[in-house]
Amino acid sequence: MHAQPGDLVVCVDTFAQEAGSPDVHVHAGEHWHAAKLKFERLCEELNTTVGARAWVIRGVPEAKAREQLAAKIGATRTVVLLPPRGVVHARALDRDDDVSDTFKAITSWFRRYQPSPIDEVLVDVTSTTAGPAT
Repeated sequence: MHAQPGDLVVCVDTFAQEAGSPDVHVHAGEHWHAAKLKFERLCEELNTTVGARAWVIRGVPEAKAREQLAAKIGATRTVVLLPPRGVVHARALDRDDDVSDTFKAITSWFRRYQPSPIDEVLVDVTSTTAGPAT
């Protein structure tokens, strides 16, 4: 992870797990609702907090949606982690026994991905040189 001590990490998946979701991704019901509310609240706070150093983690393939989120939180950088699809599939295989839904989600994300001029794209996501991002 690129976050440093004192950085705020805003991640809906982490919030859902904190609310009791047994899943890594694709949360539902009360876990999803609680996570989404916390995510939205923290994003609103970021835009009004001077000097906040935060990592807002969202799997947003559409350029316009990333641009809107970056504007909403007052981001100074937008970093897109874009490892090769084979690397993403291998990570899914290492993590899950039943990856069919995960592979569908990966395929959908890559199909919908659009680059944006605001993006700093990292293909080698093992690097630790990036700073705060959306």
